[in-house]
Amino acid sequence: MARIIKLHYGGNEGNTYVLGDEGEPAIVFDFGDDQNHRVEEYCSRHHPFIAGIFITHGHVDHIGGLNELRVKEGTKVVIHQEDEPCLRDPKLNASSSLFGKPFVLNQELPLYLCEDEDEILLAARRLKGPDGQEKVLGGHLVKVIHTPFHTAGSCCYYVAEEKALFSGDTLFHLGVGRMDLPGAKPKLFEASLRKILALPEDTKVYPGHGPTTTIGQEKHFNPYLTLIR
Repeated sequence: MARIIKLHYGGNEGNTYVLGDEGEPAIVFDFGDDQNHRVEEYCSRHHPFIAGIFITHGHVDHIGGLNELRVKEGTKVVIHQEDEPCLRDPKLNASSSLFGKPFVLNQELPLYLCEDEDEILLAARRLKGPDGQEKVLGGHLVKVIHTPFHTAGSCCYYVAEEKALFSGDTLFHLGVGRMDLPGAKPKLFEASLRKILALPEDTKVYPGHGPTTTIGQEKHFNPYLTLIR
C-alpha cells in the first residue's frame, strides 16, 4: 500500500492529500491553499516531482492554491470539464460569496478535463525490455467517478489498488456536501451517491473536510444516506 498523507493548515482550507511512497512521484488531491508553497515544499522533501493534481470540484477552498503552483513539466492538473469555468469565475467558485475575496486563476496550467469513468495512469515508469517492447511498470491508476450535486463537475477519485476514494465535498464522515451554492445540482444527489456506495465497504474515504472514514461506516451511520438505501 502506498503512503497517503493529509495536509491541513487550518482556517477555511480543505484537506489536501498526497499519495506516494517516499522517493516516488507524488499525486496530489485538491489544492485549496499553498501559501509559501507549503504543499510543494512538503512534496519536494519526499518526492522527486508531482505527477498530477486531481481537483475534486471547483470551489475556492479546493483550487485556491493553484495560483501559487510552480508548474513543472509533466505535471497534469485534472478537473472535470463541467467545473473548468470555476477556475475563472468567482461566483461559481464561491470565493466572493463565502470568503469575500474573489479568486481568479492567474496562470495557464496544463489542464486535463476529465469525464466520468476516465482512468488516468500517473507516476508509472516506461521501460524497454530486451525485445525492444515498451513496458509500463508501477504507477497509480486513478478512476474518475463523476458525482454532480455539490457542483456540476464534482468528482470522486478512486484508486482501486489502495482501496482509497478521494471524495472531495461529495461525502464526509456522517455528512454530505451542500446543495445550495451556485452551480449545485440537488436533483442529482441520489444518483451521485449511489455510484460511490457501490464500492467495497472497506474502501477508505478521504474527504475534502474532516476525518477519514469508510464506505461501510457511511452506509450504516450517515443519516443523509438513509434516503437512498
